[in-house]
Amino acid sequence: MTTRISKPGQNRSFMQGVSGTNLGFAKEHNLRAVIDAVRRHDALTRAEITRITGLSAQTISNLVGELEARGLLVAGAPQKAKRGQPARPYSLNPNGGYSIGIQVDYQMALATLVNLSGQECHQIKKQIARPSPNDGVIILSEIIDRLLIESDVARERVFGVGVAIPGPFCVSGPTGIGPGWVEFPVAERLSERSGLPVIVENDANAAAIAERLHGAGRNNDNFIYIFIGMGLGAGLFINGQIYRGLRGAAGEIGHIIVEPGGKICECGNRGCLERYVSLRAAYEAIGEAEDDPDSLAKLEQRLNDNDPAVKAWLKDAAEKLRMGILALESTLDPEAVFIGGLLPSKLAEALMAELLPPLPSVTTLQGSGQGSGEPHIQLGRSAPSAPAQGAASVPIFNEFNPGPT
Repeated sequence: MTTRISKPGQNRSFMQGVSGTNLGFAKEHNLRAVIDAVRRHDALTRAEITRITGLSAQTISNLVGELEARGLLVAGAPQKAKRGQPARPYSLNPNGGYSIGIQVDYQMALATLVNLSGQECHQIKKQIARPSPNDGVIILSEIIDRLLIESDVARERVFGVGVAIPGPFCVSGPTGIGPGWVEFPVAERLSERSGLPVIVENDANAAAIAERLHGAGRNNDNFIYIFIGMGLGAGLFINGQIYRGLRGAAGEIGHIIVEPGGKICECGNRGCLERYVSLRAAYEAIGEAEDDPDSLAKLEQRLNDNDPAVKAWLKDAAEKLRMGILALESTLDPEAVFIGGLLPSKLAEALMAELLPPLPSVTTLQGSGQGSGEPHIQLGRSAPSAPAQGAASVPIFNEFNPGPT
């Protein structure tokens, strides 16, 4: 049985981690703080966890013992010390639990089962054609059942299900799932059918959470993950928490106007960023149909062939994205900006080559913590299955992240 920590600040020592609290009622927060410290550093001794969290040695001994008994931490071989007894390093137990992530768009549902370390254990892909919400819930629950059967993982060992869908501006639009999904209680209905906790998250936020848990953003509390898919969005991490905004529309950077009077956008404005930086924009630039399942492979092949139309799109997209990043950096002053999403790795690398150097901003002029003026824009986790893997990270993040109390 997967052991859960119920409901889900920030002094720093010489290592990265969230401070604990010695208040008796905050045990759950402290358990999360221990897991967060170990996750960030791969393996830590009890003494190192004590220094990072600021908790007493006796408290850490009790917490580590409890987490080890629950199967969430495992002890490694003792390490020789300069003085005293050898200390055992503790790390996350990959098989301490599992999570399911599902990405849904207008063509496909892709589900993946990952372990506590974010490693993919099994994957299922199913073609769909803009299903109604009710039909969609039935399809997704059947995929969950099949995923557990084929991977031979008991349902009670699963923390939950994360479902990644396009952001609110395109859930029912041309690049979204289909009509009726915006107000439909997907999480509630799918939880009823699957018997598992379900969290619905937009694809950009889900990918940002995966970057935070398992990618280059694991030691960043403040960063932006720019998600390039059929549209364009961003996941915003502020003080270690995903920021959604009042209506859940934070990060809809695709609708920043970068070309006044430019291309018409489905939001009603002209010159929106996603009309130039998105797979939809790339397909339009090279004359490929966006609803063709082979469009992504064709785009990648044309890049390999040094197609002039692809090169022209990359140059224009990078120019527009620089303006969008400048606006984000000047507003949020993040530690890092990650570029990822559905772009194949070679295409993402080609875009990055065009993008750098970025326009001067408050962040780059004052330094990024890596040296004054040094750019801190980098590639994030990017793959056709990035939203599914991100969605699988959401239940783990919600379970173990030491959020505000």
